[in-house]
Amino acid sequence: MLAIVMPSFDGKMFITANIGAALGFFLLSHLVGARQRWWLMLCNFFQTCLVFAAAAIQQVHGTELRGSAAVTAVSLLAFASGSQVVQSRSLAMTEISTAMATAAWVDLMMDPHMFRVKGNRPRDRRVSFLLALILGCLAGAGIYKKAGSAAAIFVSASGKMLVTVMYLFNGAERPKEDGAKSSSL
Repeated sequence: MLAIVMPSFDGKMFITANIGAALGFFLLSHLVGARQRWWLMLCNFFQTCLVFAAAAIQQVHGTELRGSAAVTAVSLLAFASGSQVVQSRSLAMTEISTAMATAAWVDLMMDPHMFRVKGNRPRDRRVSFLLALILGCLAGAGIYKKAGSAAAIFVSASGKMLVTVMYLFNGAERPKEDGAKSSSL
């Protein structure tokens, strides 16, 4: 909105092309969403390829703030991220907002059963998500500090590839039987 109200800030506080590309591709990613294992694997593999491509762009062009390489890298990462959010929603994992940690923190703090020892799966998912996010951010920052942005993105893409491979070992979701249909047979 700052770009609309104060276009003179473009390039000083933000880069409109990068923001527009990120938002546009993030919103386009809503096309991903079926819950069949083959589709989940295909979508995750596609997301992984996008992240590897963004890392390759940064490896070749460096971490430019402007230009087609920067917009392309941001677009690829935004599309992969948006697809990941849609995928988590399609899996009914609403406790895990892969787009931002704030929602998970708020939901965790508002959980009336937060201190229940057993039987609070949403809380357990949120805590696991937040711990993984914190550890991943620390690891990513360390990799970024030692080896640069491209290396950190390559490691992220490798993690996504591991998740894609793990889908091979998950059982398929069984269709729920309709009680009315089975009782009339």
